[in-house]
Amino acid sequence: MYYSPSGTCYTSFRNGMNMKLIRLFFLCIASVFYTTAGAQAFTGDEYKGQIGLAGGGSYYLGDANRIPFNNMQAAYGGFFRYIFNTRLALKAELLGANISNPGKFSNLVYSSDFTAEFNFFDLEKNPNKPFSKPFSPYIFTGLGAMTDVYRNQILPELSIPFGVGFKVKLGNRWNAGLQWSTRVLLHSDNLENNELYDGNVHPNLNGTNLFNNDLLSTITIGVSYNILKKECDCVNSNYNPTKKKRKHKR
Repeated sequence: MYYSPSGTCYTSFRNGMNMKLIRLFFLCIASVFYTTAGAQAFTGDEYKGQIGLAGGGSYYLGDANRIPFNNMQAAYGGFFRYIFNTRLALKAELLGANISNPGKFSNLVYSSDFTAEFNFFDLEKNPNKPFSKPFSPYIFTGLGAMTDVYRNQILPELSIPFGVGFKVKLGNRWNAGLQWSTRVLLHSDNLENNELYDGNVHPNLNGTNLFNNDLLSTITIGVSYNILKKECDCVNSNYNPTKKKRKHKR
């Protein structure tokens, strides 16, 4: 039952939803590792691009909330990753994230992030490389922009996204990943939208605080598909083993 934001029934309902989200994250992580264990072996990395979808939870740190992972809401989006080599990649991501503090505010913001990723392992299955693996933890950082941060916003708010993740190759063309990211707003302390549910302005939600400026964090699980097949770079493509070598006359 739902009585009020300050009621005990609502608190129990919110805590129950948070526990369900946590269980769902651990279940998805276990599924990724199980799928990796049963994936077929492959060699090389034949593609230089990936497109994918991601979904999970979001929360924010600021004037109305100073507890990480508190009041988690839904987050969803899509991304494109350009792969330079087995260690480095660039990623463009569009994400919609809900942030909320019951009884104070509720807001849906959109973020566009452009980040550089570094894999700790060579992300491929190559028996000739001692550090090559079909999975790898990674770190990333870059530059982003956010819209719908506050009422009557005209220009996008700049942010600095950064975080950590874990990638898994599920086969020749499919991949999965788990990612935690945080976006620091450069010139804004208005993620609370400065508004109550009834439309009245809250006088104490935007000001100097421990987490000034506001932070938006997301935990997402993504699935991607390899595109942009690399051209063959065969050194010995013109070599014919049946052709006899000519003897050079002295």
